[in-house]
Amino acid sequence: MSERPLHLGEPADEAAWRALVEQGLKGGAWARLVGKTADGIALEPLYRETDIATAADEAGTPGGAPFVRGARDGTWTIRQAFEHPDPSQSNADILADLTGGVGGIELVIDPDGAHGVAIREARDLDVALADVILEAAPVSLDAGEHGAWFAGLLRDKLKGVAAKGTNFGLDPLGAFMRSGKECAEEHALAIDFTARHAAELPAARFVRVDARIVHEAGGTEAQEIASALAGGIHYLRALSDKGLDIGASAKALSFAVAVGPDVLIETAKLRALRLCWARVLEASGTAPEDRAAHLHAFSSRRMMTRYDAWTNILRVTTAAFAAAVGGADDITTYPLTDALGLPTPFGRRVARNTQNVLMEECRLGHVADPAGGAWFVEKLTQELAAKAWEIMQGIEAEGGIVASLHAGSLQKRVTDARAARQKLIATRRETITGVSDFPLLGATMPEFLNGARVFRPAMVDATEDAGLKTREPLEHIRWAEPFETLRERAEKQEPRVFFANLGTLAEFSPRAQFARNFFGVGGIASVSEEDAYASMEALVDAFRSTGLRVAVIASTDAHYAEHAENCAQRLKAAGADWIVLAGKPGDAEAKYRAAGVDQFIFAGADVLKELETLHAALGIAPG
Repeated sequence: MSERPLHLGEPADEAAWRALVEQGLKGGAWARLVGKTADGIALEPLYRETDIATAADEAGTPGGAPFVRGARDGTWTIRQAFEHPDPSQSNADILADLTGGVGGIELVIDPDGAHGVAIREARDLDVALADVILEAAPVSLDAGEHGAWFAGLLRDKLKGVAAKGTNFGLDPLGAFMRSGKECAEEHALAIDFTARHAAELPAARFVRVDARIVHEAGGTEAQEIASALAGGIHYLRALSDKGLDIGASAKALSFAVAVGPDVLIETAKLRALRLCWARVLEASGTAPEDRAAHLHAFSSRRMMTRYDAWTNILRVTTAAFAAAVGGADDITTYPLTDALGLPTPFGRRVARNTQNVLMEECRLGHVADPAGGAWFVEKLTQELAAKAWEIMQGIEAEGGIVASLHAGSLQKRVTDARAARQKLIATRRETITGVSDFPLLGATMPEFLNGARVFRPAMVDATEDAGLKTREPLEHIRWAEPFETLRERAEKQEPRVFFANLGTLAEFSPRAQFARNFFGVGGIASVSEEDAYASMEALVDAFRSTGLRVAVIASTDAHYAEHAENCAQRLKAAGADWIVLAGKPGDAEAKYRAAGVDQFIFAGADVLKELETLHAALGIAPG
């Protein structure tokens, strides 16, 4: 401690406070406490009023331009997604969810029924929406590359119906990004449909700018915002070319965004998107009252896991909280079994009640801009907006988002960001609970329905004819999938390893527990991880009695220096095919390997790579 500790009531002295912090870090530098976002934006351990000296002025007031502090009137709409291939079953799901508090419908359509509701003609849509009061439960569509045709079906159903809250979801640009196929005809149909009907349905949204595609492909927060801005600019130009004025064009657009589990970063992302979009519309000559971005937030699918799927409830809850605090107009929360298959009624109920609790019990929708004034959120909002604007300008300099996609520039930005994040996850600098850390082997999965995979696939072929050009798609990923693939392979064979613990329980336990967790990530069970042995002979006899071929030596560095070589040699003599040592070998690696140690595992290692090596040693076939 310092010679003179600080006391309450004394004037704050930041230098003295920092000195105390660094003393608590045992001489470590302040920089050790500074994190970074995926875009490289510094996350400081302390924020002060001086950090946002101008942010409050730029953010405006709640409900006013530039709408950083929100634009919605009251609470958000709970708009759940419906994807069951059978239109009648989707209708049953819709009616149950509406009874349970859902206020809007996100209808995911696939004529083949592989990735959404199998709607092929008007009567199929009638079945899916039977007994739905469209004024009270407005529909938004996600119909992929044939959106204009399905929009026409919905338009026919809306004759004589107020269309407030309706979103036709036209997004040919998103279909291009997702599949790699650009169809000029579909793009023209979507723009024509919007230009024809925008005046008669001024309360509806027609075109959706889908930033989820960049997110689900592994993009950063600023890349998501930038792609949304570039996509919005693209559609504004297209609608302007059709004679639609800028105000009507802006009202026809909406944004779909994915929200992950990092509450404050995701909150700042939504606020930054609204700030940037207001700037775009200001530069386009739009009246201040028309500069609000309509945001439909979806819980992230790249964060979802197949193993320990119950933890997805927590992930979705934090994402929904961030979306609500960030001011989203509509929120969709996916069920906990989203990465496994279609949800049961229980899965749907948990998903919708997550929002009901946040809205009705936590009353998040009754506070204007709950994060406003938080110095961290205000500063990060500004920094994300600046970074996203820079990326958007780069896309525009390339000729716009379509040209960027044709050149592969946008795809490369996202691919590079994804690879950097995957490296952090592979080395467990970022962890996934229940998958890359704290796996629970043998746990029962929640029930789900067999059916369509939850993502539209990237459908790319070699065809390039009139109106159709193929390019590299932005394919969806899940961060947990590489770990889950390894674990699934292993669990078919139920492999086990023997723990050759040296010393007392207190001595070997930390590294034994680390190794047990490490192996569990790859679906490998452990034997005798808590056993202490009276002698080396007892340890070797215990190993021999198991009939196993792989052993892990676990203890302290001091015990390794004295006993590791002997232990490895004797385990090899007793029939061990593969020996792992838990801990960094340092300068002793050569002699440990000479004694029979084949592999070393330690914090910071590439877990995926090491588990693949161990799988090979255990005879677990890849693929």
